[in-house]
Amino acid sequence: MRYTINEAEIRSENAAKSCKQKSKVVDSYLKSISGRPSILDFGCGKLRYSDTLISVASKVTFVDSEIQLSRNQIVRGDFTTVRDYIKRHYPGCNAISFEGLHKHGLKHDFITCINVLSAIPCRKTINKVLDQIHRSLKRNGRAVFICQHRSSYFKKFSKGRKWLYGYINIGKKAFLIMEF
Repeated sequence: MRYTINEAEIRSENAAKSCKQKSKVVDSYLKSISGRPSILDFGCGKLRYSDTLISVASKVTFVDSEIQLSRNQIVRGDFTTVRDYIKRHYPGCNAISFEGLHKHGLKHDFITCINVLSAIPCRKTINKVLDQIHRSLKRNGRAVFICQHRSSYFKKFSKGRKWLYGYINIGKKAFLIMEF
């Protein structure tokens, strides 16, 4: 999604990492999921953990902003859209935009939200995301939220303007660094 903060445009879709940048700890945790649950990958980005999720789930629903799902980009080594990649490589799975998710009423056993909240510079949108995740979860389901941990890489960005849980930095491109 795109946000305008003090006349600076923040393109959160650019925060998505490729499958080559998986966290070993997160990937290992996801591989430990048992029981073949239905999974909703909220903020699927460039499908960084999709192969792992597909291997442990009965079905995966991938959710991101419409712009992230429909723009041409490199997805798992192919120049395509996220939506088209899912259609071609993950039969029985689907991609739903965040903007249209409320219409589907789907319920899931397990929901992942990996490095998503830290890319949202708007409290109202964060609240909408959390509400939608809650509404998309089955009664005894689980949701896991993983956020960027503190690191020296991010300390250099703290010279930006304080915003919500982090800092907005404006250079050639505006971007948001948030730490939880």
